Amino acid sequence: MTIHNNRKLLSTQSFEEILEGVQPMITSILTKLRIYKDHDYYRQVASIAVWRAWLKADPSKGQLSAYIYSSIKGEILNELLKEKNYTKQITTVDDETLDHLRSEFEMEENNYPQSSNFLECLMSQLKQVERSILLLYYVEDFSDQEIANVLGCSIVASKKRRERIIKKLRNLVLKWK
Repeated sequence: MTIHNNRKLLSTQSFEEILEGVQPMITSILTKLRIYKDHDYYRQVASIAVWRAWLKADPSKGQLSAYIYSSIKGEILNELLKEKNYTKQITTVDDETLDHLRSEFEMEENNYPQSSNFLECLMSQLKQVERSILLLYYVEDFSDQEIANVLGCSIVASKKRRERIIKKLRNLVLKWK
């Protein structure tokens, strides 16, 4: 069966009519997935998913609306996962954080490079959550209780994580000597 015949069987509605009809569904999915920024981008991802579903839908396998719903949600979730992986891999540290960490570790001028590049390199060795913990504690001045609330763990676990991060950074600095 060709794509043209498949479309003919699906509905007498054009793609534009179907896309217009599923806008509330798209809004609902964006809300359920708690997407509060880049709405236009994710609406475009959803529109492409509707287009693909409209082209591939087989009326003998179920309702078009259910297929469109799962296609939209799946594409948006895939895009969110790509964004999360990218953010996890590529994270820069702002100058204020680097300056604060430089003073925290009290690096001596003659032992360590004083450039932001050195600290940037050190920070790049940490996971995103580890960088966040340091930022919250040293820059944002969060208490251990507040950090524990953000992480969803106990105060003791929060303190231990911070201690392990500092130990990890110190070991990295020792490797640079």
